[in-house]
Amino acid sequence: MVRYLALGVLLAGLAAIVWTAVRGDGGGDDPATSPAAADDRMAAAPTTAEPAAETTVAAAGDSKAAVVDATDSVDGTSKPADPVTEVPETTAPEPTVATTVPPEPIEVLGTADTLTNLDGWLNTDATSLEEIRATNRLTVVQFWTFGCRNCKNTLDALGQLYTDFRDHGVEIVGVHSPEFSYEADVDNIIEAAADLGVVWPIALDTDKRNFHRWQPGNIGYWPRVYVIDGDNQIRFDRTGDGRATYEKLYETVEQLLAQA
Repeated sequence: MVRYLALGVLLAGLAAIVWTAVRGDGGGDDPATSPAAADDRMAAAPTTAEPAAETTVAAAGDSKAAVVDATDSVDGTSKPADPVTEVPETTAPEPTVATTVPPEPIEVLGTADTLTNLDGWLNTDATSLEEIRATNRLTVVQFWTFGCRNCKNTLDALGQLYTDFRDHGVEIVGVHSPEFSYEADVDNIIEAAADLGVVWPIALDTDKRNFHRWQPGNIGYWPRVYVIDGDNQIRFDRTGDGRATYEKLYETVEQLLAQA
C-alpha cells in the first residue's frame, strides 16, 4: 500500500515539473498587461461614429415633411443650392402687322427747257414739246443719235417702258442730235429708227442747239435722259447707258404715276 502511495506522489511531482516547463517564465504575467491583450482591447474598443450628415428625417407620423440639408458641395466647399424656379406658362406671341415703308419722295431738279429751232419731227403729228406734254402726264426726253453705241444700249429699256406706260399717260421724245454728218441725213435717221425699233416721237436737232442748251458747259452727253412731270418740272436726270440708270428711270416713272 505504501508502495502505491509513493508512486502516486512521484507521478504528481513529475506532472508539476512538466507543467512548469510548458508554461515557462511568463506563466505568471497578468493577461491584462500583455501586448496581445492590449491590442485586443484596442481592436475591440468601439470606434467614434462619423458625424451624421446634416439631414434630418421626419419621425414616423410627423406631420412635417423631411428636412434636407440645402447645400451643394463643390470641391470641398459648400454653397447654397440653386432655388427651384417656376417656369411660366408659354403664351402665344402677339401677331405682327406688316408695315409698308413708303418710298423716298422724288425731288424736283429744276424747270425743263423747251425745244426750239428743230428741223422737224418724226413718228408724230406734234410740232412742239409743249404740245406733247399737254396731252400726257409724264414726258421722257432722251438726247441720242443713232450711230452712238451707248445710245443703242438704252433702246430695249426705253421700249419696255413705252410698252408698259404709254397707255398710262407717258410719252417719250427722242431728241436726235447727230455727232457725225451721216447721222444728220433724215433718210438715214428714218431707216435707223425702223431698224432699232424706235417708234416714239423723234425731234430733229440737226445743229445740236437744244443738245447744248439742255446741257450747258463744254461737255454734252449721248445719251442723256430726263423725266418731266405735268408741271414742267424735271424729276429725273441721268447720263450714260448703265443698266442701273434705266432701272431707276423705270422705277421713277412708276412712282410718279402712282403719286399723281
